[in-house]
Amino acid sequence: MFTKEFLLWLHVILATFWVGGMIFLSLVVAPYIKDKPFRNEAFQEVGRRFSLYGTLITLALLFLTGVGLAYTLHGGFERRTVKEKLFLFVVVVIISLLHDLWAGNRAIRSEFHRKWAKALGVINLFLGLLMVYMGVRIRLGM
Repeated sequence: MFTKEFLLWLHVILATFWVGGMIFLSLVVAPYIKDKPFRNEAFQEVGRRFSLYGTLITLALLFLTGVGLAYTLHGGFERRTVKEKLFLFVVVVIISLLHDLWAGNRAIRSEFHRKWAKALGVINLFLGLLMVYMGVRIRLGM
């Protein structure tokens, strides 16, 4: 029983950090630095740090805890909602890689890439919120 509780607790904490971090970046950090002369450098530095902790490590741990929960709480990936959430997770990983490795790295020198980085970030935030909603539905047996 402790394993299920711990996995669920850790999964919720990780999802909170991931989605909460994206919300914090978009509602607090971005508006604060948007008119500053160091805007581009700040976005690069904050983006690099959040990419490591908020994306790379957190998404890897979310995957592991999600798989553990799928098996301990639901007996695997038989439920449609669990499969859909896993598919969405793969989409989020792809978008995150595009955001961090392609658009984000080039955004400091290119308006085109800056716009793409912003769009990919917004899409990821929306998908992250959708995945949290799906997690609630899964936990409620829906």
